Amino acid sequence: MRISRLRLHDFRGWADLDLRPRTHVLLAGVPRAGRSDIIVALTRLLDPAFIRVQPTLADVRQQRTGAAAGNGGRAIPIDSGDADDEDNGATNAPDDDTPTAKNDIEVAADSQDDGYTVAAYGEVEVTLVELDPELEQLCDGFLEPLDGDGQVDETGNAVPDARLGVRLGYRVSYDPNTDSLEHVVFFPVRSNPRTAQYARVPTAVRRALPVVVLNAQRPLQLRAEGVLRRLVTERDAVGASAAFRALEQGVAAAANGLSADATIAATVDAVLKAGGLAQHLADTPPTAATVRFRPDDGSLSALLRAVQPALELDEAGLLTLSNHGSTAAALLTSAEALLLAASVDGALVLGDDFGDGLDAATAEHLAAVLRARSAQVWLTTRRPEVARAFAPGELVRLVRDGGARAHHLVPQPTDKKEVAVHRLLHAQLLPALTAPVVAITEGPHDLTSYSSADRHRTAAALPLAAAGVRLISADNGSGGGTGQIPRVAGLAHAMGFRVIALIDSDPAKTSAAELADMEAACDAVVRLPASTGIELALLTGVDVAVLRAAAAVLPAYGVPNPTSGVTDADVPKAIAKLLHKKGLHEQFLDALVDELGSVPPVLDAALTAVATAADVTYAGPARIDLAAPPAAASTP
Repeated sequence: MRISRLRLHDFRGWADLDLRPRTHVLLAGVPRAGRSDIIVALTRLLDPAFIRVQPTLADVRQQRTGAAAGNGGRAIPIDSGDADDEDNGATNAPDDDTPTAKNDIEVAADSQDDGYTVAAYGEVEVTLVELDPELEQLCDGFLEPLDGDGQVDETGNAVPDARLGVRLGYRVSYDPNTDSLEHVVFFPVRSNPRTAQYARVPTAVRRALPVVVLNAQRPLQLRAEGVLRRLVTERDAVGASAAFRALEQGVAAAANGLSADATIAATVDAVLKAGGLAQHLADTPPTAATVRFRPDDGSLSALLRAVQPALELDEAGLLTLSNHGSTAAALLTSAEALLLAASVDGALVLGDDFGDGLDAATAEHLAAVLRARSAQVWLTTRRPEVARAFAPGELVRLVRDGGARAHHLVPQPTDKKEVAVHRLLHAQLLPALTAPVVAITEGPHDLTSYSSADRHRTAAALPLAAAGVRLISADNGSGGGTGQIPRVAGLAHAMGFRVIALIDSDPAKTSAAELADMEAACDAVVRLPASTGIELALLTGVDVAVLRAAAAVLPAYGVPNPTSGVTDADVPKAIAKLLHKKGLHEQFLDALVDELGSVPPVLDAALTAVATAADVTYAGPARIDLAAPPAAASTP
């Protein structure tokens, strides 16, 4: 079973979402873009355990209004949900089919003092396809024909042998008059929310859904809510029950033996006789014979809560799991998740913040195995390693555009050049998944130089990361340059990034047409001073004596000092030529910063311009042409 469509309306921070995945789904993107809210929505709808969870006001989208739009507003308390995913941006007007549309206006007016308008309802709807025969039978009467894209065919002209699917809906409604919330899971095809008539989804149907929800609870737990307990029970319920009862009886016998021990009993008797206080406990004063020791309340569930896993790993000896560190616990939690998913045929796996707590290799490994062994996975992640386990078309990047949430799917390539550009997805764009802005340089030398300069300037200025910028190169392994930047920018734009080009100023290499293409493809273009490439950008405006001192480090890398026997006027040209040929930009820049005490002025100006253009409110020119710095005074 898999989901062919997910629709959200006024659910949590989502005003509207219509997501039609191709196969698996990996949700990534900038903070507060709604990753966790999507998993919560699917869990509320598809996991039968969650219908018992009472909804909260945070489940219905809220719009900031009145005084709250400024600094003096007061917010309605939000007592559930991911703090990173709460969104109080603008909301749409109520649907025409909402019977309380008039009341919604009244709610908005009444809620001005509180600073928020609460929507009449929040709704989640999924289309499930590739159902197994048992589930099809349980949903008989609610199945709908599908078109060739796996969507419900609403034309009324579906072919007789069309595949069948089923839509499930979840609606949480807020009544401002009683300040109460209600929720329901229903079949949209036989329901009419306008008249509050719902064909409710039976619990038997929800339990038959092959859904596995991953969570971050402690692993190897035998208590009732533990994954290990579920796996043990599914494997052999009778054997598991016998084992638990044997443990209960064994602990009771051992506790009785402890209570009867002469030393323990004598000490207990001494306590009970002290000061004659025991006579106030009962009509017949208790003795050691009436005292027994039990785990907590003596129940099996209390005993299983108290029993915690201990492992003997390497030479550390037998230690409880908590003493082995977070990685060990995360690995065992992952192993339980794999086994649980494998135990459900055609599993639909849901997981939030996947890969947190794992090392890079294990995160990618686990994601790849889950993807291969599940009918469909819906995972959210902040880890680029997890994304490497997925095909480019399975990545859904979530962003915030002008305060509103939006989603972007990586487009399918249409020619060989676009296929080549897609290679950048894994090498360059995946590490930038959570950054709102990418700055594209021409090639690896530019990327290395600007990255090193950005690192050095943090003592005096904020790094580009503070502006949400990630530096990348246009070189996909087969060459970069300004001609490649528009293609990379197109892919980055399709993924929802704000895009800035950071380029040299060389008329011989960049034609007016190429420059126009870059300006059209990017949100802004930052260009170095006239006739300046990355090598000269390191040198321009720096005193020759400082350049000579910095160049003295180059022989340590097996190359001669390019300034030896060269006149002062030719020093910049000699260093630039060697850097271009040998690629020692970062090493030279490190030495130059040590000598100069700061980042060279051209690089500093370029990074400042990128940070300025990264702001979504930037209203300056689309192309920022940097001016050459004043010539440095020669040191006698």
